[in-house]
Amino acid sequence: MQLSLLKSLSVSDLKKNDEKFVYFVAYLYSISTGEILAIDLVKTAHASSYGKYSIAFSDAYRLGVGWTYGLAKALEMVALKVSTDSGNQLKQLLVKFAQVIRLGDRLSTYFKAELTGTLLSFTIEYERKLEMQKLFLEMFYTLMSTAAFMIAANSIMTMLTGASSAELILVYSLLGVGSTMSIFVVMMYFLFPRDKLGYSREDEDLKFRIKVYISLGAGAGIGTVLLISQVVPISLIVGISLAPLFYPGLLARKMEQKIKNINEWYPEFIRHFGEILATVGSIGQALDAVLRSDFGPIQKYVISLKNRIKNKVDQPHGFELFSRDCGSEIVANGNQVISTALDKGGDMNITGNTVANITIKINELRGKRAQTVKTFETIIIVLHVLTLGVFGLMNKLTSIFFELMSSIEITTNAFPLSPIDPGFMEMILPIMILMTSVLSAAALMVSRGGLYKTVFFHIALLAVLGSMTVFAMDILMTDFLEASILDFGDTGA
Repeated sequence: MQLSLLKSLSVSDLKKNDEKFVYFVAYLYSISTGEILAIDLVKTAHASSYGKYSIAFSDAYRLGVGWTYGLAKALEMVALKVSTDSGNQLKQLLVKFAQVIRLGDRLSTYFKAELTGTLLSFTIEYERKLEMQKLFLEMFYTLMSTAAFMIAANSIMTMLTGASSAELILVYSLLGVGSTMSIFVVMMYFLFPRDKLGYSREDEDLKFRIKVYISLGAGAGIGTVLLISQVVPISLIVGISLAPLFYPGLLARKMEQKIKNINEWYPEFIRHFGEILATVGSIGQALDAVLRSDFGPIQKYVISLKNRIKNKVDQPHGFELFSRDCGSEIVANGNQVISTALDKGGDMNITGNTVANITIKINELRGKRAQTVKTFETIIIVLHVLTLGVFGLMNKLTSIFFELMSSIEITTNAFPLSPIDPGFMEMILPIMILMTSVLSAAALMVSRGGLYKTVFFHIALLAVLGSMTVFAMDILMTDFLEASILDFGDTGA
């Protein structure tokens, strides 16, 4: 039932808040500015790569032209097939497009109005999700802080009440808290905006995976050696073993920042390029003129694009390579619109401004999200340290309590006591560090969106901080607690 609820929530949200749909409508609008016929526009859209939207137009073209139902009738037939929900964006687009064809209205006028409404709807829905995200993030760190004290209190009460299965109850508490937090992270993944940042490159992905495998292998080797030699406490071994993940994590963060900088500069470039291209009519000459200005991190990729065009590389392939060089999904979406509009004779001034405005709006929305996530990241790091500080304190108290019970002879059964074995606590503590580090890192990853590869940085950071906190708590509490409690026990004896 929970899975079906998550599925319905995710489908309900995504169908109203799809970034790809915004670019698809912009794609149709840019083509229509070339005063193209409706049948040619549908034919062009059916050959595009916009997933289910391209498939819908492909079906309409096959029924309307191949099976001679007529384009307007075919669009209405496909609309009935697309969804039973009258509020579905694609269904509304197809139905209204069919009416425009029947009435003979100007396509560019219709798609301009449709793009304005689509972008406004996307903005409203995204901001609604941001408000929901703030609520969920507050709930997550409240749950995290409550869970830590709940486990500690549950374990201490188990010892004081003399339960014979104190270790098993502690394990059940950890499993319950871990399961609850995992489900919460999954819900966040389905409900939060995805914000795809990187443009898929199989060669780069393979290189990154190799670096992750090397880091994991190095960490496992170091951890095994330290565990066998027992040079450092077992709590520190977790942090040391996961520390090599800083390498791929920092590379991913650097890559993410590079793509964000490119996204910030892209609107200025594409607007300028469209204005000049609409005047001179030559891509090579337009790029020569554009390059008289400086566009920051995107400049070298524009130079590469110009060189390819000058060396007779076909224009669609040139823009595809430009997108791959930038590695940005936003740039790839914008370039596809620009490239197709060039092929179909669209108004490049309008097209350049349209792509620039969409990119600016998306950057603005993602900037708002980044502000919220930055606060959440700080709170999570502080809570993570405090949580593992509580676990470290609980570990030390358990050890002292067990030693105290072993050294003092108890002659009354009025207050039964059942201390947890320190050996068991020493074994379970690394699992606590690993579990809280991975779950907190996953929550941060989901809340940030963008490149999910950055999760390795947060896993390494939280594991190292957690291990150091537990170790420091053990050192600090040894002198204070052992000196006060154990000495008191010896005196009383």
